[in-house]
Amino acid sequence: MWNYGGLFLFCWWLGLVYSKSVIDPELYNNEFWEQVPPGFLERLQQTLYGSNYDDYPEYKDEADTSGKLLEVPNWPTSKTNGLIGQVGGIALDSKGNLVVFHRADRRWDGWSFGPLNRLDPALGPIQRDVLMRISNKTGEIITQSGAGEYYMPHGLTIDKDDNLWLTDVGLHQVIKIPQDPNAPGLTLGEKLVPGSDDTHFCKPTDVAVASNGDFFVADGYCNGRIMKFSPDGNLTTQWGHVSTGMIPGNYDFHIPHSLALDESRDLLCVADRENGRIQCYSAGLNGTKAGAFRDRFEPGRGRIYAIEFDSTGERLFAVNGPGIGIIEGFTLDRSGNILETWGPDDQDFPSQPHDVTVSRDGRDVFVGDIGRPPKVWRFSRRGVPGVTIGK
Repeated sequence: MWNYGGLFLFCWWLGLVYSKSVIDPELYNNEFWEQVPPGFLERLQQTLYGSNYDDYPEYKDEADTSGKLLEVPNWPTSKTNGLIGQVGGIALDSKGNLVVFHRADRRWDGWSFGPLNRLDPALGPIQRDVLMRISNKTGEIITQSGAGEYYMPHGLTIDKDDNLWLTDVGLHQVIKIPQDPNAPGLTLGEKLVPGSDDTHFCKPTDVAVASNGDFFVADGYCNGRIMKFSPDGNLTTQWGHVSTGMIPGNYDFHIPHSLALDESRDLLCVADRENGRIQCYSAGLNGTKAGAFRDRFEPGRGRIYAIEFDSTGERLFAVNGPGIGIIEGFTLDRSGNILETWGPDDQDFPSQPHDVTVSRDGRDVFVGDIGRPPKVWRFSRRGVPGVTIGK
């Protein structure tokens, strides 16, 4: 039942916004929306829709997997995409904005690393910003940072407190950037020095963070292992090694490239990239032994570059890469069955997907691409997407 007083208020407010935006287009740009008082839009929805305003589709919080994932055209803006280099990692913050960890004007090629996995010292740090936060509403850049600090960006994870977790395969380090600038950060690994002991990484690829602060690192291109740490960065356990045989075993990895954590099942899954499979283990978050083998999915899609669960843990989103067959995104159920496939214009990717992330409500999926040109893709079940619910 409509509240007509509320409807009048809404129409008056909408007319004011429209008229003023015509007079001064910059007045209601992205910065305006970022400054809207917390809860304002929710209160407006409640005024219009009454106590059942949570049924309004932009604000439903439970997972919604109805409808087909279709590419959202013109998102982000062409200007934003034009500033993105090879995309290492992507993740959504709590507001639903997309954070991109990219390589700016640097490309990882056959000359980037020497035979001992050390980055070519002539390269130095990337001088352009490599961290970019993009508005999910407009596709425009909110903030940029990171110039002069990173060498070869790779993985990005955002935890429940909006802290950023990065892996840099050139630095051979895992880095936590706190949301609170006054809170201590965390850096693991020795700068620019690869290794295989308990205090070194060799081209680490990804991080997964549990709600209790425990975190996992895929140590990735050289060591083929998964490492679990306490919240303060102390190593508690590790498992896995580089594949050596023709038929890989449960603990053999040929580039563990991406991690996906489902706490509801105490499950950590690994995209075993070159082996073309997904390996799942106990996460050890509820008294179980971390690293106990649980399950394996072999979707037959060649190299698997990235995986991520939705908020329910019912669906696992993945992207493959060049090699065998079509390059596409695909969604698996809990048994590893393929529920759907998706890609640009409902076709295969013309390039090289590298990372994937999904909104909490399951309606929007984003893919970071390291192809030529590198870019970010967005797919939605909404038709015309509204506000993405964040992680």
